[in-house]
Amino acid sequence: MASRLPRVLSFPMDRPILGRDLDTFKDYFGATVAQALAALGIQTHGRWSTIVKKNAERPVDGAIANLVRWYAAHPERFPFGQVDMPTLRLRLAINQDSFAQLFGRRKVAVSHWERKQVKPEPQVQIIAREVDDLLKSYEHQAESERDGSPRMIVQHLLYRLEELEQDDGPTRKEDILAAIRETLRMEEKNIELKQEASTRGLDMLHEFMDIASLNASLIPAPAPRRKSVQPVPAAAGEA
Repeated sequence: MASRLPRVLSFPMDRPILGRDLDTFKDYFGATVAQALAALGIQTHGRWSTIVKKNAERPVDGAIANLVRWYAAHPERFPFGQVDMPTLRLRLAINQDSFAQLFGRRKVAVSHWERKQVKPEPQVQIIAREVDDLLKSYEHQAESERDGSPRMIVQHLLYRLEELEQDDGPTRKEDILAAIRETLRMEEKNIELKQEASTRGLDMLHEFMDIASLNASLIPAPAPRRKSVQPVPAAAGEA
């Protein structure tokens, strides 16, 4: 039985990253060798084998070591990390059929993922991360607009008025009004830019959904499976 991996991946700070550490790194993320190769920029399986086995006790290339420690400190940045599928579907607020279409799969696959019966394939995980990133971008921007903008406007207005107060010359009412107008115009422009960025993320998500819908319409649905029919046993006495 495989031992449970630590909840946090860490490597000693008093020694370099060694070849054998790459196996620990791979196993922690539940990655395949191919995924570890792509994440660390290692070109071939042969090169991986040389680093991990032949040079197990030798320090790895500096760039590889940097990536290993970076992903260990920020596992959410690992390019092949898994997204929680039930949570993702809940955030999208769509049913299992529509969710399955996003990944080019059938509803039964979604049921298996959500019950943790089957691990999503690498292609499915890549799509899930794309959708998750777009959603996070939209959610973060929406939260920023809801919670941060009014406070920032007030702070900028106060800062501008303090500048006027510290000015050596006399402050006229016209100067104060002009400063307020200028600040509000700048904040209005900032809000427009934020809304544009937020809308862009949502538009990209809808674009991907349209792509998935198109592909689903172009691929014929698999034929339904026929249930095998068992022959009815003949009644006693029949020829």
